[in-house]
Amino acid sequence: MSEIHTASSLRSAEEVGTWRGNAPLAKLPTPAGPVIQLHPYSDAEMARDPIKQVILRRGSARKFGQVPIELRQLSTILDRATRGIPADFLDPQGTHFNEVYLIVNAVEGLDPGAYVYHRDRHVLECLKAGNFRAQAGHLGLDQQLPAEAAVDIFFLADLQIILGRFGNRGYRAVQLEAGILSGKVYLAAYTQRLSATGLTFYDDDVIQFFSLHAHGKSVIMLVAVGKNAKSAQV
Repeated sequence: MSEIHTASSLRSAEEVGTWRGNAPLAKLPTPAGPVIQLHPYSDAEMARDPIKQVILRRGSARKFGQVPIELRQLSTILDRATRGIPADFLDPQGTHFNEVYLIVNAVEGLDPGAYVYHRDRHVLECLKAGNFRAQAGHLGLDQQLPAEAAVDIFFLADLQIILGRFGNRGYRAVQLEAGILSGKVYLAAYTQRLSATGLTFYDDDVIQFFSLHAHGKSVIMLVAVGKNAKSAQV
């Protein structure tokens, strides 16, 4: 681990300067499948809980109730999580490394299936329709949580392009961005009285599931979102 850290460290002011800016712009192809326009809640419509309160009740779900969440709740999570991160390696403003892919199991007003989120258009593109709970469970390292969740959110990135620009340190950058995105998903979920949990996964199987659209990408992070089993029973 220390060797990996050393190999991806910046050792001079010149290297630090080179690191900043000129990030490769990730861009999804124009949607080819059916699209669903998203309508997130406005700030005025959101709960006014102080951030400290949300953080204190935030946790990692241990069991989801297999009940649907609202499409506007999912829309709000995606909107708030992807509004940008102020970082020297994500310059110019609006640059991002990770794309958002989803397995939708139970969202009111949205057919179950596999989707990709076009953040610039605020739409979900359906890649394939169907009930993929069993596949979600397998992709999430054969665990029940992703199968029970209302939606599973995967962050995928083209590492070849990122490493070509930033070298070994690029992997740190893409992981850092995905970690912050996941944290925002958590906060947006718990603000809306939903639950979330981060999970590990079978890398190659995830890419195969979302291919051909995800061809050439690598999966970086997975967050499952839904209603906690206890709250779902109320």
